[in-house]
Amino acid sequence: MEKITVKALKKRHAEHILLRSVTLSVCTVQVQLEGTLYWVVDEQGRVMRFNGPEHANNQLAFLPTDSASLVHQSAHAEMVGQPDGEVAPLDVPYNWRTNS
Repeated sequence: MEKITVKALKKRHAEHILLRSVTLSVCTVQVQLEGTLYWVVDEQGRVMRFNGPEHANNQLAFLPTDSASLVHQSAHAEMVGQPDGEVAPLDVPYNWRTNS
């Protein structure tokens, strides 16, 4: 699992940003840099959790990207509290806002 800190993302350009829905109100973020996907982590190396995609976008708005998407492993299973199944993830484009 490749990792990168928020600090290390400063002045970078992401090829793609993946917002991964963990629960109804928590998401994690992966960024693709030079063909490699990295988990966004804190200074202690722990995967950062955000209170939804808007919170993640607000915190990482300094990071420009070519594209972004929001991924739900199973939208139905997540909503009703069922475990992950064989359902393909829901992957939809996300309008990433930057302040740069």
